[in-house]
Parts: sequence; C-alpha cells; structure tokens
Amino acid sequence: MSDSNDELMMETMYWWGIPTLFRCEHNKDLSKCDIALAGVPHSTGNGTTERDQHLGPRAVRHVSAGLRRVHLDFNINPWKKKK
Repeated sequence: MSDSNDELMMETMYWWGIPTLFRCEHNKDLSKCDIALAGVPHSTGNGTTERDQHLGPRAVRHVSAGLRRVHLDFNINPWKKKK
C-alpha cells in the first residue's frame, strides 16, 4: 500500500489527526474561521463512560466526529448558512 493510500485510509478514522469539533478543517488563523463555539463540557454524573466531564473538550470533539453537521429536525447547516 502506498503512502497516499495509507493517508486516505487514515483520514476516514474519527480518531486520526488533529481533533476538531464535527471534524471541521483545522485553521490556526482565527480571521479565517467561520463559526466560534464556546461551552463547558457537562456530565450528569455517570462515571462509567468515556464521555465524562473529566475528559473535557477532547471528549466533546471525539463524540462530535461521529455526528452530522446538519441539524436533522430543522435541516440547517450552519457552515453553509455562514458562507
């Protein structure tokens, strides 16, 4: 398998690369960012899952990697609306 095939395969893995919310493109230049989100991870007290608040922002990004960017009930895609 070539390096490009390896990279293509790894890009499909949710845990590969720099973790971003909803697998959005990583951009260090804040002036080129479309949407900013702020919040505090919260757990209702279940201490047996990987999604507890002690894992903080990384856990939120991890869970969001498996979600869609479009709100299913309202069919809203904030990234498309912004552009």
